[in-house]
Amino acid sequence: MPSIQHQRVADLRPMALGVDTHQRLARALSSTGPGAPAPVQAILTRRFEEIYAEHAPFTWRTLRHLGIAPDAIEDAMQELWVVVHRRHTQFEGRSDLRTWLFGIAVNVARNHRRSARRHPAPEPLPLTLAGEIPDPSGGEERAQATALVQGFLGTLDEQRQQVFVCTLLEGWSALETAQATGLDESTVQNRVRALRRAFKTWIERHRRKT
Repeated sequence: MPSIQHQRVADLRPMALGVDTHQRLARALSSTGPGAPAPVQAILTRRFEEIYAEHAPFTWRTLRHLGIAPDAIEDAMQELWVVVHRRHTQFEGRSDLRTWLFGIAVNVARNHRRSARRHPAPEPLPLTLAGEIPDPSGGEERAQATALVQGFLGTLDEQRQQVFVCTLLEGWSALETAQATGLDESTVQNRVRALRRAFKTWIERHRRKT
């Protein structure tokens, strides 16, 4: 299977985060300001546009890693970026911008999980069956790698999910992960070592089943 690094870059990057997503977001933002809606160009300030252009793929990946289903990702992205639009002028740079966005993503994912528990979706196909479905893009192996990562993340509690996403999927340092999760660096380092072992065991277990 592809390495985690390859998985992060190639498989979970939003391939279609384009006009439709941006237009949906713009329509949502047009109703968040005071008074009558202003033109989209006036709402999407240059600073906000820069943040969105640079970090939208990161927030998309983070939401998916934190358990947002593909059919809910557009709504979750809209919710996240409406929050960013409302608050981005208050960001004072006391932490890394990605850390701030990660915290918003965590809250959005938590809200969606609560909603999903109240309105459960149909059970997904088992990994062994999902891997047998032909992929028209020829990316069966990448799809299986994605399923393995998502399956493993589903076995973790929220805090370990966050550590795994920050360090092993996004490549953050222990310090950056500590700032994002509220843990100290030594705890992050210990959890990363444990998560590496657990993920290796998870992969080996599923390889034996196939």
